[in-house]
Amino acid sequence: MSFRIIDYKKIEMTDDEFDYYNKLVESFTLGGYSGKDQFHDMFDVDSDGCISIIRPPIGKEVAWAILVFLQNLMINQRLRRMEDKLGV
Repeated sequence: MSFRIIDYKKIEMTDDEFDYYNKLVESFTLGGYSGKDQFHDMFDVDSDGCISIIRPPIGKEVAWAILVFLQNLMINQRLRRMEDKLGV
């Protein structure tokens, strides 16, 4: 695991998660619109780089793929934390 920067936030991700993030960015990039904009102001992270809240901006359309990815990433981060504490 390593830390990556998404929307100017340091976030803990596996290489597979980061690869999928890049695929999402690529698929939502159209013309002058960057797929990275889909992640702008969508989540906050704690000091360990784990997502603490997902909060889609009100009035902004957000793709389901982005929401599902962020939810799964948040769950995976928390499971990894629990596994580390249990020594699994």
